[in-house]
Amino acid sequence: MTQVQGFPYSIAGLDPAAGLRRMEGDVELYTALLRDFAATERDAARTIADALAHGDRAGATRRAHTVKGLAGTFGAVRLQPAAQALEAALRDDAAAGTVGELLASFEAALASLVDALEAGLPPEEAPEADSSTIDRALLKQVCAELASLMGNWDVSARRLLDDHAPLLRAAFPDDFTQIHSALRDFDFENAAARLASACARTDAPLGH
Repeated sequence: MTQVQGFPYSIAGLDPAAGLRRMEGDVELYTALLRDFAATERDAARTIADALAHGDRAGATRRAHTVKGLAGTFGAVRLQPAAQALEAALRDDAAAGTVGELLASFEAALASLVDALEAGLPPEEAPEADSSTIDRALLKQVCAELASLMGNWDVSARRLLDDHAPLLRAAFPDDFTQIHSALRDFDFENAAARLASACARTDAPLGH
């Protein structure tokens, strides 16, 4: 839980110096990605368990691999080896008992890190915006373009979302983070569904 210059938060199980090296010292980006990780990967152990219960060992392996990679990038010194061991056991078709033990260790390490991140990081400061200042015509145009790109699994959707982040965050304060996270993980179907749901609750529904 060593603090490093520019990152004043002590997070159990995290080596921020290692993580910041991979972020070229960008504390703001590092902090944002840690928040994103806590939001998107908190249920990874349950997702893996469900995949195994349905005989989808390949899907379980992919999810363990994803968490291993993220944990390594962020300097999650306890979670990374737990995820690596679980991924290796899944890839090697280890016995169910072995996988179960490793999954339990993975789940404990993941829960510990997510809890520490949520307790140790300050809440994200969302810009306040008066809904009356939102350019509704532009919002409708951007949403239509985003929906089209997501429907074609076009990675340009990520750039378009970033380019119009202030507008979309103000218009969809309850959905923007989830849409952004889904696109980050190349989950275009989930991103598109969340966008459509967000638009339906505004005066800029898709297709109208």
